[in-house]
Amino acid sequence: MSTFSEANRKAFNELSETYNTKPWQQKLSSQVSEALQKREDWIGVQWATPGDGRDVRLLDYACGTGSITKALGPYVTTIQGIDISENMVEQYNKAALSSGMKPENANAVVGDLFAEKVPEHLAGERFQGFDIAVIGLGFHHFEDPTLSVKRLVERLKPEGVLVIVDFLPFDHDHQQATDADAHGMAHTIKHNGFEAGEMEKLFTKAGLEDFGWSVLAEPATLEFERGTVDRTLFVARGRRPATTWNKMMTWASGMQDQLGGQLDPRADGQHVPPGGHFGLRADGT
Repeated sequence: MSTFSEANRKAFNELSETYNTKPWQQKLSSQVSEALQKREDWIGVQWATPGDGRDVRLLDYACGTGSITKALGPYVTTIQGIDISENMVEQYNKAALSSGMKPENANAVVGDLFAEKVPEHLAGERFQGFDIAVIGLGFHHFEDPTLSVKRLVERLKPEGVLVIVDFLPFDHDHQQATDADAHGMAHTIKHNGFEAGEMEKLFTKAGLEDFGWSVLAEPATLEFERGTVDRTLFVARGRRPATTWNKMMTWASGMQDQLGGQLDPRADGQHVPPGGHFGLRADGT
């Protein structure tokens, strides 16, 4: 773990018991949750529906106490949280259990996917092939955004979606003046927000397609002992490309739909595997 990541680990360990307990923190969490839920179609994941038997998997990275998990829990079946803070992971797992979630459906572990050498305990199947990975207000704390996006994309399955919720650029001097007393968090913030073009380049460089960008109309208000600041939130989205096999499956499924089920691969001895259709729809929300 780098020196900068270690500083983040220590800072969030100290914050864990009071994190998301103040009214402004709860309001911010609600804003993020509502933003994701209102954009469920725009995000473009084939969400879980009762009785369909599919396992829809969410990676909640830098999970904290579980705000993203609470927001998207109703849409998925399995959630894996990862955070560098041991105390945050402990709080996450306590909250998951108290909300009725079983450990096999929602669980967090300590880990750093952005380390020079990724820990061995994060290498198994449990940490691969996610339908969606989300970072909720943690991206500005990451030391190397390019590496971060690349490592997260590697954890997605083909056609999996990466979503980042964070802030538009904010004034560094004002941020330091107000955040310096918030458990020394100023030194853990590496980036003062992100522009759309910057995020699109990061996503494209990591091999993602169908970049989407949406800005929340209502500003987020952060309160500190020395004052308050308003910041604008954005949601960025990109999709990992389908493999050639996935594309063939989608084409075959589309042909069957167009022919009203008349295309039966058993009729002529050919094998046309079933598949689902994946699409991203920008609805302007």
